[in-house]
Formats: sequence, C-alpha cells, structure tokens
Amino acid sequence: MNSIRSAIGRGLLVAGLPISAGSALAAGGDDGFAVFWTQFKAAVGKSDQNAASRMVKYPILYKDPRQVADFPVIWKGAFKPAQRTCLAKQKPVKDTHEGKVGYSAFCRHLIYSFGKDDAGWKLTDIDEND
Repeated sequence: MNSIRSAIGRGLLVAGLPISAGSALAAGGDDGFAVFWTQFKAAVGKSDQNAASRMVKYPILYKDPRQVADFPVIWKGAFKPAQRTCLAKQKPVKDTHEGKVGYSAFCRHLIYSFGKDDAGWKLTDIDEND
C-alpha cells in the first residue's frame, strides 16, 4: 500500500512540474521585466537614490516633466517610506497598449508606470491614481 501511494505521489509531482515551470515563465515572461523589477525594488528598499535614479527614463512625468537633476524632488514626493514599503509588496500589472508592453504598480494614490526602450526597462512616469 505504501508503494502505491509513493508511486501516485511521484506521478503527481512529475505531472505538476510543467505547470510550475509554466507559471514561473509566465510570471517573469521573457521580456526582462522580472529582473528589472527585482533590481528596482532592491534599490528603492535600500533607499539607494543613485541606483533608483539610473532606473528612470528622463524626462519623467511627475506632476510636471522632470529631469535627472529633479530626482531629489521625485524621491521626496514619490518614494516616502510608506510608498517604499508598498512597492516592496507590489506585483506590477502587465498592460499592452498599441502593441507596446508596459507595467504599472499601484501604491496609495500613485501609479508607477514602467516601459521598455532600447536601453531596457525604466520607470517612465508617476501619476495620481484617480
């Protein structure tokens, strides 16, 4: 009887492998966002403003178009401790618009939007969540 249960258990484990692998691939996809998101969350979580700033596509829309020199203003307003904690727990939502893939993360009243260009994934704008 134990050998039957053992065989059934091995069969279920093997049968579940493709599903698990498929889920992992779907979550990260092959667009590279999962790697970027991990790096972005780490930089924000460690309050590494230099690293976070390098992950922004300038000009970035934050109330008004902002340049790299404005990053301290962006950090003070959009990366307060509550937002950093929130971003650490977020699972960005994938969106396709006009053939372009993007992701958004929602924290309190702000939407953080990410897009990809030739340089890779970047934070493209931070807007009010209406």
